[in-house]
Amino acid sequence: MVDDDHLKQIQDDLKSARDEYNEDYNPKPKNNKSLDDGARAGVELVGAILGGALIGYGLDYVFETTPIIFIIFIFLGTITGFYNIYKITMGTGTSVGFGGLQNKSKNAKQKSNFKDG
Repeated sequence: MVDDDHLKQIQDDLKSARDEYNEDYNPKPKNNKSLDDGARAGVELVGAILGGALIGYGLDYVFETTPIIFIIFIFLGTITGFYNIYKITMGTGTSVGFGGLQNKSKNAKQKSNFKDG
């Protein structure tokens, strides 16, 4: 028969070895919210400008116009990029339009800054 204390000791040794292995080879990522937001803001700005430039170039090519549409869409892409950065920094999320700015229901621990109804 196997001694219960001996079996428990083996299980504890295995658990500590697994924990040590997980610490060494599966480290938990350190989330840095400000770094994530900064990277997202940069991607949003560059993506919006490039998207506007590609659309403008494509429309100029189709309509065989001077680069006026290209310039207009770069300008619109820049405005859109900065608006997306504004939404990121204000924490309004990625909702389309102003739906994310509407008043959400408050729970008992939150207080409204204005009078309802």
